[in-house]
Amino acid sequence: MVARKNNPKQAIENIITTSAKLFAEKGYDKTSMQDIADTLGMSKGGIFHHFSSKEDIFNAAMERQFEQIIETVNGWLNEMQGLTAKEKLRGLIKRNLMDERTMKEAGNMVSSAIESPQIILAFTQNNLKKLAPIIADVIREGLEDKSISTAFPDECAEVFLLLLNFWCDTDVIQGDLPTLHKRFQFLQYLLRQLGADILEDETINSISNFYNKSPV
Repeated sequence: MVARKNNPKQAIENIITTSAKLFAEKGYDKTSMQDIADTLGMSKGGIFHHFSSKEDIFNAAMERQFEQIIETVNGWLNEMQGLTAKEKLRGLIKRNLMDERTMKEAGNMVSSAIESPQIILAFTQNNLKKLAPIIADVIREGLEDKSISTAFPDECAEVFLLLLNFWCDTDVIQGDLPTLHKRFQFLQYLLRQLGADILEDETINSISNFYNKSPV
């Protein structure tokens, strides 16, 4: 559908939504502004009226996704009121990793720009800036309720997210199922050494089963 000129908000939404789909299907580098324009039925000039570049569109799509992820995470945390911090973090991990829609959307966003280092860097920085503080706050709750004992709440949250969302994502760092399983086992060991025993054996096995059922 062609976005109406008198509805700039809808035009921006259409551009972001359509571009995100194209990025996921073709990859960031292989998606041109002309591809986006043709799919939308707009002129490139119409797109440039709202966005200065393809990277600008990607950043907007990434920003929207992070807003949705943060809203989802906060919703999950609200549902887990009354649990210890360790239980909350274990619950977050299970829900995030077992939520196929969340995994697919986040994975598509990263993998679509895998050959564009500047985009991956921006995604990483957003991951640490927006999500790490939420995880760190829960870890601090764990210091209060004694369910977590790490001396590095901020650093633990950052390393956890970096390893979980990038190193343990085989679209970013290639690896077969046994390799992925070993990575999660190492992440579990590292977190335990840091005093944050939040990754359970059951969850690791569920992750392996999920990837084993997923199409290659």
